[in-house]
Amino acid sequence: MEAIKARKFTARCYALIVSDRNRLLVMKERWRGVDLNKLPGGGLELGEGLIDCLNRELDEEFSAFEPCSWTHLHTPTHYFTSQFRPDEQLLLHYFKAEETVSEQCWVLNPEESENLLGIEWLSLRKENREWFTMESDRDAFDKLLEDYA
Repeated sequence: MEAIKARKFTARCYALIVSDRNRLLVMKERWRGVDLNKLPGGGLELGEGLIDCLNRELDEEFSAFEPCSWTHLHTPTHYFTSQFRPDEQLLLHYFKAEETVSEQCWVLNPEESENLLGIEWLSLRKENREWFTMESDRDAFDKLLEDYA
C-alpha cells in the first residue's frame, strides 16, 4: 500500500459522453504547464452534489452543449494522490450520459482557451485507452467499453 502523504482530499467528477456516431467526447487541456488528454469534468465545490458539479463543469468548459442525464459508471476504490498536489488525495467519480449526443452541438468555451486546448471524438476501441494521460481515465474508458461489448 502507498504511504499516506495526503493532508486533505478532493472529489472530482468526470463525464463520459458518447455521440450518435459511437464516439466519446474527450478533451485536451493544459494544467500547470502540462498537456493532458482527459475526460470533461473537474473538482467538486463545497456544498455541491456530484451531478451538480458535473453539470457546472460542463457549463464552464463548453459554450454550447446538450444537457444530459447521468448514470454512475465508476469510482476507483484505491488510494492515490494528485499528480499536481502530492498532499491531496483524489476521490474520482465517473458518470455516463444516458443519451447519445450530436457531435456538432459541443463547442468549447472560448473564454477558457488558455487551458482548454481542444476537443476530439474518440472511437470506442480498446486500443484508444492509451490516448488518456491519467490511468484513472483509462480505467473509466475500459468500464465504458464493457457497456458496448
